Amino acid sequence: MFRYSEIIEKLPGILKIENARRMIRERNSSTKIVVLDDDSTGCQTVYDISILLNWKDPLLRETLFTEDIFYILTNSRAYSERKAMGINRTIAKNLMRLFNPDRLRIISRSDSTLRGHFYGEVMTLIRILGPFDGIVIAPYFREGKRVTLFDTHFILDDDQLIEVNETEFSKDPVFGYKNAYLPSWIEEKSKGFWKAKDTVSVSIEDIRVGGPERVKEMLLGVEGGKPIIVNALCDEDLEVFILGLIGAEKNGKKFLYRTAASFVKIRAGIEDRELITPPKMRRGLIVVGSYVKTTTVQLTKLLKGSKIDGIEVEIKRILDNYRLYLKELVEEIDKRLAKKSVVVYTEREYLKPGSESELEVGQKISKFLSDLVKGIKVRPDFMISKGGITSHMVAERGLKAKKVRVLGQISPGVPVWELGEESKYPRLLYVVFPGNVGSEETLLEVYRKFVD
Repeated sequence: MFRYSEIIEKLPGILKIENARRMIRERNSSTKIVVLDDDSTGCQTVYDISILLNWKDPLLRETLFTEDIFYILTNSRAYSERKAMGINRTIAKNLMRLFNPDRLRIISRSDSTLRGHFYGEVMTLIRILGPFDGIVIAPYFREGKRVTLFDTHFILDDDQLIEVNETEFSKDPVFGYKNAYLPSWIEEKSKGFWKAKDTVSVSIEDIRVGGPERVKEMLLGVEGGKPIIVNALCDEDLEVFILGLIGAEKNGKKFLYRTAASFVKIRAGIEDRELITPPKMRRGLIVVGSYVKTTTVQLTKLLKGSKIDGIEVEIKRILDNYRLYLKELVEEIDKRLAKKSVVVYTEREYLKPGSESELEVGQKISKFLSDLVKGIKVRPDFMISKGGITSHMVAERGLKAKKVRVLGQISPGVPVWELGEESKYPRLLYVVFPGNVGSEETLLEVYRKFVD
């Protein structure tokens, strides 16, 4: 571990460029930014932007020609690499068919803790939309306290910089990894296709001392599809980098972006906005599928700190008798939801792999939770869904949503959607709560914003 306060004293001061976001927006005038998001939580920094849960004509065509930035929610982190590649391939081909690829800026948005199908998705997009001069790698995410320094990705915990490979996220049963040093992580995840020595580093010194011109100069020299590591400790660092990036693109360079959520906001030139204060409501439905430690602690605080009814979902019963158990729980949820708020949550001890893989069982659990929502008859006043994969499945399968609008954030890194007219509950406020975001009290605090 490293002490953050000691390190930043030795670094150049932050370079603040006045009206940087406005400048970025103005320079985006001839482009369309399309975010392919592998998880429903990736809109956690933006507002007044559409998300497509379906990428077919005519919905995709209409959105391409009416909106300058939008998300396509692939939910590919929930699937095998092969299926994730197939989803990205289909979307990329549809984009190529419907719009001039030279005017597209593609962001492959993924997890700020480095989980996801990095190599498979990036290579698929390169094959269809490329070639690219470079692949921008920017996992910095302010709201989650994830920063990149010395080409190493950290989580900031109070004043401690913890290398991300020392956290629970690197032990993920599907997306685990050994390296926080990004050149080595890239080599590891690409199985040696990209070597650590072949990556390009844009350092804090490049950004804060050299400014956009230095970044532009560096990027103009990148070719052959090399990975470009972006070091960033604050939003201002990304603003400088992106101004230089746009400058290089104006000079004919072409880049694909693989980033976390903060990059999306700044690449689009979206200004920061105050948190949302929702209207007071009587009863809500909360669905908790995430099983990471942060979620478990937050769930415990919610159950102890409120009068909400809790219903635990037993994983063994899902696997043993899906239909009967589903019918039983739907009836129980309707009965309780008619009177008060309800939280439905999976057992906290996540099952060990048996004959099926962790990913396959996780998909069954998410499907079950979405089928619960699909089956209920009592409309809640609002919903909160905990966990990215769960949130997508509940919205798409359970609520039949095809296009939603991001209204903003109710807590840092926690977005609120308004469901479209085609959904089961038109205009319902739907909170997409990432599993690994917030303090012990954040889930309880978000719930209280609606009911207290």
